[in-house]
Amino acid sequence: MSPRSDNAIVIIGSGPGIATITAAVFAANKFNKVALVARNPSQLDKDAESVKSAANNIYNTITVKTYSTDVIDPAQFTTTLKQISQDLGTVESRHLEVTNDELIRDFKISTVALNNVTKWAMPQLVALAEKDASAKPTLIVTSSHLPEAPETDLVSLSVAKAAQKNFVRSLRMEFEPKGVHVALSSVAGYVFDHN
Repeated sequence: MSPRSDNAIVIIGSGPGIATITAAVFAANKFNKVALVARNPSQLDKDAESVKSAANNIYNTITVKTYSTDVIDPAQFTTTLKQISQDLGTVESRHLEVTNDELIRDFKISTVALNNVTKWAMPQLVALAEKDASAKPTLIVTSSHLPEAPETDLVSLSVAKAAQKNFVRSLRMEFEPKGVHVALSSVAGYVFDHN
């Protein structure tokens, strides 16, 4: 049997099912370092035993470490990730250069602001549809090609536009039966100001 290589896998959101099965598959295929991250420490212990059991059928040398943390707490999660690097070595990956602040800002512009607009507009549009059968109340949201074709240099905007598109789809499911047309107008390219 070929020797185990020095590879690490990090499972964020460990738990029974997909997460532990994925970890076990990698552990059984030459990944000798496994990090399991989740909030519940007792579940993490069970997950670790499950991964060790699956991997030890093939190899006897595997390190499984657990990290109880809340991923929505940026400071706590960053500390955990640093600890994983200290414990298991550097995890090889190419990181997209985007900050949390950029992600939040673009999400607020594309989706949170749209949520606030719809809270104001939809009651009025629904009332118009109920009052006048000939009216065609419509909400049009301008988007781009980014939900289908994200760009790595626009990763924050790509993520925000994908969230916006799904929000618009939800609005359509809710309000079109009430007589309000909801449309997403996608501009597949760049808009330049020629002034």
